[in-house]
Amino acid sequence: MNGEVATFMLSSFDEFVTSYKANNNALASEAVEAFNHFLPTLDKFFDLLGEFKEMDDAANIFIKWYSSAKISSNDTIRANSNWYQQAVFDNISINMNADEIEDYITNDGMCFGKVNFQLL
Repeated sequence: MNGEVATFMLSSFDEFVTSYKANNNALASEAVEAFNHFLPTLDKFFDLLGEFKEMDDAANIFIKWYSSAKISSNDTIRANSNWYQQAVFDNISINMNADEIEDYITNDGMCFGKVNFQLL
């Protein structure tokens, strides 16, 4: 992936957000919305995974925050408040292959597959 903004520990999420907001004066409403929903959504995801229920501390979980990701040789998705002086937040959808439905974790029709965790 390209467009990495930062890597930080989950336990320092609030510090990252405060710093990011201070250094990016013109944050688009989509970016603010992402910050507001990130932790509650991550909590819901962890609730689906039994192995994370016993985790007392987020100190060993690292988050990589991206402004863009290349999904093919011709396509890039963007979530950026200032890309050539303009906010760009691409709408994306993910269609699961019906033959591979058992390979994904789902909850109320939402897919949580292909997430990479790095635990220390």
